[in-house]
Amino acid sequence: MESYERERLRFDVSPDGTVEGDDGDDGNLAATLRYACRMGNQIGELLELGGLERLSTLSNLAIAARVSGASHDMSLMVEVEMQGTKRPELVPVPVASAKDAIDRALRRVTIGLASDWAAIITAESHLVGLVHDETMGPGDPKVLQDVGVRVLAVLGALDVTLRETAVRLDFRRGSVLVATMGDHALYTHADKVDVSEVVRTIGAAQGLLVTADLAHAPRVTASRRA
Repeated sequence: MESYERERLRFDVSPDGTVEGDDGDDGNLAATLRYACRMGNQIGELLELGGLERLSTLSNLAIAARVSGASHDMSLMVEVEMQGTKRPELVPVPVASAKDAIDRALRRVTIGLASDWAAIITAESHLVGLVHDETMGPGDPKVLQDVGVRVLAVLGALDVTLRETAVRLDFRRGSVLVATMGDHALYTHADKVDVSEVVRTIGAAQGLLVTADLAHAPRVTASRRA
């Protein structure tokens, strides 16, 4: 990954996986990014947001990938560059229980990002948090769990240095923001979001969840209104 130290990398990925340009990692970044975008495209289908148009990351070393075509015929135009978006220092917040931490984190995200829904999934693919606006957000826990499985795949495909704060998926009819919460993930609707507010909000949610035992938190069986 020595080439990442350069100021900017630009490369294209064709539908058959051929890479034009240098991804700084002997083609590995191009391959994992192609996989992440395919998972992102499935998220758009599940949420009825249309195809994925762009995957970008909020990180000191950030990715911006423009997507064209469907999953089976997808091409990418990618830039990787230093942006100076640093994740704030993690400050643990005392919580009464895992449920308390989850409720407070989801409330912080929906208020801070003016989102109409937000969810949390564990590394074991268990949905443990979900709130939504009855009039706008998706409320089916099964759908949001299926989305969450793909969220974990998107995050897992990208090196931590490339998605320190969050990953944004822009679709034809809306956007979704995803972020790691330790080994787990939080994801939410995220249109027209200010970068500084995202950094503050995700940092606050991570602080609430860092000491919570999410792996053993009660699973979601019904949606709850935000």
